[in-house]
Amino acid sequence: MKTLWTDGNIFTMHAEDQKIEAVLVEDGKIIRTGSKESLLPLANKVNSLKGATMYPGFVDSHIHLVMHGEKLAYLDLSTFTSINEIVKEVAQRVDGNEWYVAEGWNDNKLIEGRQIYCSDLDHIIETPIVLKRVCRHVLVANSKAMELAGITKDTPNPTGGIIGKDSDGNLNGLFYDEAQQLITSKIPPATTEYLVDVIKNSVSDLQAKGLTGVHTEEMAYYGPYTIPLQAYREAIDKNFRVHLLRHHDAFEKMQGEKPSEFIEFGAMKIFVDGSLGGHTALLSEDYSDNPGNKGVAVHDPGKLEQLVQLARKFNETIAVHVIGDKATEIIVGLIEKYPAPAGKKDRLIHVNVLSEELMERMIKLPVVLDLQPIFVPSDFPWVIDRLGNNRLKWAYAWKTLIDRGFECSGGSDSPVEVADPLLGMDAAVNNSYLPEQSLSAFEAISLFTTGSAKAIGKENVRGKILPGYDADFTVVSTELNKTTFLKASILETIVAGEIVYKNNSLVENETNN
Repeated sequence: MKTLWTDGNIFTMHAEDQKIEAVLVEDGKIIRTGSKESLLPLANKVNSLKGATMYPGFVDSHIHLVMHGEKLAYLDLSTFTSINEIVKEVAQRVDGNEWYVAEGWNDNKLIEGRQIYCSDLDHIIETPIVLKRVCRHVLVANSKAMELAGITKDTPNPTGGIIGKDSDGNLNGLFYDEAQQLITSKIPPATTEYLVDVIKNSVSDLQAKGLTGVHTEEMAYYGPYTIPLQAYREAIDKNFRVHLLRHHDAFEKMQGEKPSEFIEFGAMKIFVDGSLGGHTALLSEDYSDNPGNKGVAVHDPGKLEQLVQLARKFNETIAVHVIGDKATEIIVGLIEKYPAPAGKKDRLIHVNVLSEELMERMIKLPVVLDLQPIFVPSDFPWVIDRLGNNRLKWAYAWKTLIDRGFECSGGSDSPVEVADPLLGMDAAVNNSYLPEQSLSAFEAISLFTTGSAKAIGKENVRGKILPGYDADFTVVSTELNKTTFLKASILETIVAGEIVYKNNSLVENETNN
């Protein structure tokens, strides 16, 4: 059956301000675009946009879909402004000796002006508690959790991680980057049935935000990769596109797995450093507010080189978490030494802190930069203290990167940030902290459409409204520009030509009026 979408503003994203009158869809693909008059005789069905605005389907290029779903059910600590409030709420929710996990605390927003310590939680004696920082590169565990994990003050730091201690050398409950696994590995593993429910809830929420798909990575956090992969296969129907990056621990094991039309397998995911918020992003110079600290390298140089070689052995790309400039320098050196397979592009995720020299080296490489515009309103102004004013010229430099010719995609990094593409676009366009790095509306929308397609080599079939492309669309209440990103509402989300989300509340309001 051929379905015609018309009667609205339809932006192709092939060129700025390029609009068409109608789109003809059949079997999940766009078969024709053009005028309503020319296409109407070919249609079996007509869907009127009623004056609304249609874009290619929004895709979040960096999210943790399962964790996003879990956050919907967890206590969201990002809404709290004091440690006392957090501890009080946690104490009301714990259940006997069952592990209790919550996430989202941000010491930059707490009135105490410090991180949470185990001493804050140790009046809860029987329940092991794990509270993850908003960046997910730091967690705090109470003494019961550390006891069950066998952690003492004499436990050595693992490679790529730090076990927090106070000035007297006693455990303070904080675990940084790879050290977190000492605690999280003791939490009872998730079942496939549990993950199926989480994924379905997560997808429903993301569809309501206008997302037709995501690039996600969680193949090493829920037991053997077969558990989350089976959950995805059971939960994902023809209503959402999931591109699964493969954590380096699961990458080689997953080589025999077969993708499907709506579940794809992507690059090897590697972490090189941590976060600026946790003082673990790897910098070339000391943190301005923490002299003597340059951050944490997740892997030693030899291990990191082996991982890149392993990806190349299977003719595959890498998708690398790099926030600090030193982390980016390290991985750029390895990409120069071990180039991406012909016709493919590696992905550098975050690239928050760079330098002129790094940009000149990066532009010569086949890389896509995976940006999170929403980091700016979240990280400023406290990140100025972390970096100092001298490093800000090359920090969060989204406009500079695009002007230099880099291909860039856009994501949220949810559950670290809010998984709302309209918020991300607004943050990219209305950048009050770094106004010189503000993007145009077209550039911001491109991050979540054409950019996300380029990140996975699908730029010839996704991200635009053109014949031959997937019929994935996001319908919003108004044309998106500098002043409307925060005012616009998602009306419909369409995947493979089928409506998977409809804003019934707005439909009811129109009917009542």
